[in-house]
Amino acid sequence: MITVKSPPSAILVLALGLGAATAPAAAAPQYHLVPIEIDGAENVFVADMNDAGLAVGYYVDADTFQNRPFLWDGQQAHRLPVPADREEGQATGINGKGQIVGYASTILKDGAVTTALLWNAADLSQYAVIEGPSGTQVNPDDINDAGVVVGLAATDGQFNAFEWSVERGFVDDGVPNHGPGTQAYWAGINNAGVKLGGWYFPGTPSHATIGQAGVAGIAPIAAGVDDVASKAYAANEAGLAVGEMDLAGNGKPVPVTFRDGTATAVPGALLGLAQGIAFDVNERGTIVGRAYDFATLAFKAFVHVDGVSYDIAAQADNGTLYEYLLNAVAVAEDGTIAGTARGPNFTVASYVAVPVIVETIFADGFEQP
Repeated sequence: MITVKSPPSAILVLALGLGAATAPAAAAPQYHLVPIEIDGAENVFVADMNDAGLAVGYYVDADTFQNRPFLWDGQQAHRLPVPADREEGQATGINGKGQIVGYASTILKDGAVTTALLWNAADLSQYAVIEGPSGTQVNPDDINDAGVVVGLAATDGQFNAFEWSVERGFVDDGVPNHGPGTQAYWAGINNAGVKLGGWYFPGTPSHATIGQAGVAGIAPIAAGVDDVASKAYAANEAGLAVGEMDLAGNGKPVPVTFRDGTATAVPGALLGLAQGIAFDVNERGTIVGRAYDFATLAFKAFVHVDGVSYDIAAQADNGTLYEYLLNAVAVAEDGTIAGTARGPNFTVASYVAVPVIVETIFADGFEQP
């Protein structure tokens, strides 16, 4: 029997008779691609997914071309509400409790006006506003199970990293001490309160950073990150962080892990292409991300599991559903993956790659299918 693991609302089961051979202990992963389909959407961009299989992101309305934040429950998408004075919005992160962060914005003649928002999957009719200082536009990126939100705060063109929680309110983490013009942001936070992100000068590459919720300071995540292009995106509670870094110094960052101050390339994650990014890692150590080559417009989504990297499309029983996969942005504890793909007419589509579990049934001595 081959069973496709998925949220309860979207269980898929496929039957297959197998011979007497037993699958190896570290067999290559197999997947079934499930589209995140939204009526009236021209493009769909998934941003994050929790362990319950709830995914969030935004879609582009085919009629108005405005961005709409959504929650996908495994079967259908739900549009998230935004303030009446905001025209569009995006959902950027979701935690294990179903709390969702994002923002809504309105484009004015002198720029965008942004409102940071907190939704809850338990009641999609409501939202709360994440308040920052007067004149500061707050752009959340992630939220952990303790409800700590991290992201970027913009004030008169200056970008600072921030954290926010109900208990402490808005905390401006500022920027690391690299002189005038330094900008900074947080891209992710784990349940241990480890914050990941980057600093940069306008028009130059980022440099990967780390911090701790409730503790002042932004530090380099590993040796050498301040010298070359690098970013940190996510970390598990075992202390393994992931991101990208120009390890070779050739202007081509590759997917890396960061541990104990050392950056290491994710073995095989480039899948034969020139550059790549690792976007997420779960507690088991499964890593997902993107391999790409802009020179040839080649893109692949990778998963790194049990020490081996795989092309997700090549491991899917319906991998030709899309022209190609653009990336994999999130991985749940059960191995379910969310990402984006190239849709029809050069549009962007989103998918969930649901693990397919192969159960070996012997020819003699066991119940037959």
